[in-house]
Amino acid sequence: MIGNEDSSVSEVTLDSLNFVPAIGDLVDVFNTETETIVTKKEAPVKEASNTDGININIVNDDNNSGANTLYAAGKVVNKLVYILLALFLGGLGVHKFFAGKIGTGILYIIFCWTGIPSFIGLIEAIIAIFKTADSNGNIIV
Repeated sequence: MIGNEDSSVSEVTLDSLNFVPAIGDLVDVFNTETETIVTKKEAPVKEASNTDGININIVNDDNNSGANTLYAAGKVVNKLVYILLALFLGGLGVHKFFAGKIGTGILYIIFCWTGIPSFIGLIEAIIAIFKTADSNGNIIV
């Protein structure tokens, strides 16, 4: 059964169709004196325009811009600055303050008179030298 635009119904056998019908298909119906010809309409191609549909813009900036960016493994800091601070001011824990590790920096200040924080700062500078920096020159400590 085919519903027509004028609300009438045409009855057609499946043998007379040259396609497999589905509910909701748009068809053209042509009646002749002896038979009814049914052809499937092609779905109209909708041209894209700026006002139709949804426009999605994705911006993926990989911008680690500062020492206060928190990651699960640590903080993101500039590699060169961290190495220089660890080498020259590592005994006072300045590189730890730069990395946002305030508690560790205070421990370095408390024990700076022993020389142990200077030795640890030297080791941390050497470790930082061998870390791979990202495109912005940052490492995670």
